[in-house]
Amino acid sequence: MKLERLPALELADRARMAPARMAVPGHAAMVPFRGVPMLPMPEHVVEAVRTAASEVFPRSSRGSEELRQAIASRLRAAYGLAVDPGRELLITHGAQHGMSVALRALLSPGDEVVIPAPSYFFDGMVRLAGARPVYVPSDESRGWDHVPAAVEAAITPATRALLICNPNNPTGYVPSRERLCQLLGIAARHGLTVFSDESYERYVWDGPGYVPQMLLRDHHPDLVTVTSLSKNYAFTSWRVGYVHAPAHLLKPIHHAFEWDAINVGDVAQAAAHAVMTGPQHWIEQEFATMRARRDILRGGLESAGLASVRPDAGVFVFADCTPLRFRGRGLERLLLDHGMTAIAGDAFAGPDTHVRMVYGGSAADLEEVGRRLGELRRGSGDGVVARPPVAE
Repeated sequence: MKLERLPALELADRARMAPARMAVPGHAAMVPFRGVPMLPMPEHVVEAVRTAASEVFPRSSRGSEELRQAIASRLRAAYGLAVDPGRELLITHGAQHGMSVALRALLSPGDEVVIPAPSYFFDGMVRLAGARPVYVPSDESRGWDHVPAAVEAAITPATRALLICNPNNPTGYVPSRERLCQLLGIAARHGLTVFSDESYERYVWDGPGYVPQMLLRDHHPDLVTVTSLSKNYAFTSWRVGYVHAPAHLLKPIHHAFEWDAINVGDVAQAAAHAVMTGPQHWIEQEFATMRARRDILRGGLESAGLASVRPDAGVFVFADCTPLRFRGRGLERLLLDHGMTAIAGDAFAGPDTHVRMVYGGSAADLEEVGRRLGELRRGSGDGVVARPPVAE
């Protein structure tokens, strides 16, 4: 099977390799876009790593008992979820790994997976499981709301799963409890497993608020949630996440995981335990600035005449760049030529006139983005864009 590269990583490499001669005069520097917080670990995590590095741990393919207990305790405290850490949690190398293993464990070649879109880069993971993704457009006019009737209409005799991203990447849409109940009701009627990537649970600024699908287990028992510590604890460098599923689903996922990776490194798990159970002020300070940064970026987009739905969550704005008169890879290259990195919407199975921009950078950098977009917009309005994107 031939797979393209993960779009975010491919674009990041292009941005790093972009030669200075491609920059427009006056715009030589790339604007440093950042997504999730990239922070040094606090001292209590560093100390836990020092201690763990000198120890020898018994191998546990489900993951550290201490870490699973800490996850269960947090889910109980934060959401009132009762979780059996011994039978319902599996530690993985991040959410991406957890979702990929879960899909391969529970799907078979020829199965179909319905995915409300735009959505995160699930395509390759679904195809590696031998299944086929079926994308259902969400309603931009209603804040990229998922449309239950359209989801149900996409189900065929081959459909085996529904896959959602809650909160959604790239749109920042957060489904309400009512909407989740409707989606899970569809899954129950058709005997589908529901996979949910809930990696941005701590990045909700507005709207109805994040509702874990596991709170709705009485509607449908066949639920699989994957979560990333990278997003929620600035843990990108450590690659730790987990799968939360009922025992009858976690058992085959665990078996597939053992064949895939055996276990997650013990030092990384010790760090994860420390970061989850220790003080949180060091990262909560970062979260407290996110809504303001979102509004700065959206304000710049609006001033440039580029529309966007206000994202209720995440670290991204999904902007309509139709006035710039480029699409897809051409739109990405246009922005890159002007020092801005953004992923076109078709990478998310959405419209290729849109781009996902992240707003984790500084206020000054986000203001600079707005200024550059304004110049681009004025140029396109005159029938001239500063320079057509070069071929790659």
